[in-house]
Amino acid sequence: MDTKRSPKPLVLAPLLAALVLAGCASPPAIDQGKLPAPPAAFKEAGGRWTRVAPADAQARGEWWNAFGDPVLDELMARAVASNDRIQVAAARLAQARAVVRSTAADRAPQVGFFAGALRGTQPQTGTLPRTNLSAGANLSYEVDVFGKLARVTDAAELDAQAREALLHSARLLVQADVAQTYFALRALDIDGGIVNDTVAAYRDTLRLTESRFKAGDVSALDVARVRSEAAATESDALAILRQRSQVEHALAVLVGEVASNFSVAPASSPVALPIVPADVPSTVPGIVPPLVIIGSCAPSRPP
Repeated sequence: MDTKRSPKPLVLAPLLAALVLAGCASPPAIDQGKLPAPPAAFKEAGGRWTRVAPADAQARGEWWNAFGDPVLDELMARAVASNDRIQVAAARLAQARAVVRSTAADRAPQVGFFAGALRGTQPQTGTLPRTNLSAGANLSYEVDVFGKLARVTDAAELDAQAREALLHSARLLVQADVAQTYFALRALDIDGGIVNDTVAAYRDTLRLTESRFKAGDVSALDVARVRSEAAATESDALAILRQRSQVEHALAVLVGEVASNFSVAPASSPVALPIVPADVPSTVPGIVPPLVIIGSCAPSRPP
């Protein structure tokens, strides 16, 4: 007994139509009235807080110029130009902007041109070789009925804005790291100068104590005590020198240089901190908060 079966394409037609409609459907618009209303103010504020608008894409300016240090200015310029973190963020921003241009171009009419040439003979007729030239153009345009292209463009623009904010944040973070590392390096320079002076003083004291020992004024225990203190101070000087090398290597990484070819000359004077008036609000751009430099404690100078 033969039974007739319906063709498979006819059976799958409803499923195919449902998939096509689902792909063309767009999500419903967000009803702002159904969203929870944000509070007008927080109860803990008490009139002491100021509402600040988002400033992710706002230019911070060259705030490090307030310190008046040409070495720091040069390091900042090198970091902005060569730091890997900033370069990666800039490349991602350029990629996001390229996606915006690509999605915006999909909404415009597409025009294409083509041309070709064909040279040959017909074996049947034996005619002489001849060349056939062809050229043409085509025009296409996709009607954004369901708003798909518009939503894709909006999403690409929002992503580009987010990438731009990340670039500004990465640049500010690198600049802050460079400044803090540089100040730590200068703090070690000051500590190293103090310890080196203390080492020289201990050596003079040791020579004087040895002379007094030869004259019989002091005992051998006094000489050993001064020699031990001088050796401990020299050890402190070597430790500060090692710490300075580590901080200098970290600064080389921040500015995008090879640590073996990077060096910062020592400085004998501390970095002058900018004076910020007490009545200036924190929302004013270009104001740098005072930084606290903490260095290692140097041993006291011997009498």
